[in-house]
Amino acid sequence: MLFSTLLLLIILGQSSSAVIGPLSSDFQTWLKSNGYSSYDFVRSDYGTKGSYGGFTTKFTKATKTPVIFLHGNSDSALKTSSMATGWDNSITYFTSKGYTQAELYATSWQDNSAAKASTRTHNCKDLTRLRKFFEAVLAYTGAAKVSVISHSMGVTLGRKVVNGGTVTASDGNCDLGDSIRDKIDVFVGIAGANYGLCSCAGTIGLFAATCNKKNGFWPGDSCGSHTSAYCGLSAIPCNGVSTYSNLLDSMNNSNQKDGAYVFSMWSKADDLIGNSDIVWGRPTSLIPLSDGKIIYDSFSHMQSKENTAPDQYKLVVSKAV
Repeated sequence: MLFSTLLLLIILGQSSSAVIGPLSSDFQTWLKSNGYSSYDFVRSDYGTKGSYGGFTTKFTKATKTPVIFLHGNSDSALKTSSMATGWDNSITYFTSKGYTQAELYATSWQDNSAAKASTRTHNCKDLTRLRKFFEAVLAYTGAAKVSVISHSMGVTLGRKVVNGGTVTASDGNCDLGDSIRDKIDVFVGIAGANYGLCSCAGTIGLFAATCNKKNGFWPGDSCGSHTSAYCGLSAIPCNGVSTYSNLLDSMNNSNQKDGAYVFSMWSKADDLIGNSDIVWGRPTSLIPLSDGKIIYDSFSHMQSKENTAPDQYKLVVSKAV
């Protein structure tokens, strides 16, 4: 672990320039020709930082299984601020291992404003758009499968994109279509709130849209006034019933894996999830039916993404912890 971290720092130190997007001209042309223009996968409002991936004059095909990177709430595809650090570290590391722009893909969803974090849910607009991005990458590259590396809210968004099916949201109801599990090789979820967030427990959860009971991060709380700390300490809610967000519950109880191989990663020191990642007695970042997990002792929420590129690479390539 120490060696891998040092290697990553050396690689990043040798590459002083940040990763530059957006989607290649070839991919943009293909998207226009194939009816994807309305989804704005390029995100030109971020200049060269809103997206990444596609064939170029140098890299004309994908020889490796393509990887789709899916960021979390208030983040972006590539680094757009000190807080929205994107996937620069991971893309840099994967590139050092032989991956090309033709095999690495990302698009920004919503914006990087932390002030809006509490307003974001698993809504139809974002889920439909991301589902179309997955479908576009598969069709454009001609790959039989893709792998997914997701972080934070990107984990649960990604899982629903893969699961497909209906969504009941504040912006309406929608159907994402059939599951595409058979097209996912490796699904890596980093610091995801698969069983909700303790910060959404109690009365505080009533004031934040992102905590809602339908398609948010409500962890289940029949006790009303109990605090997030109680949620992190107790094995079960006070009435013994563990019910939580409808969207999360339906995914977790589908008894279907989110890909051929599924891995979960998280940190006990996660400053956003808190409580050593525990929600009512279980790690919220542990995706059901995971083939393996990696747990860190001291990484913050963002460091669990930024400092773990070697482990992300290992999971995608070796398909084992």
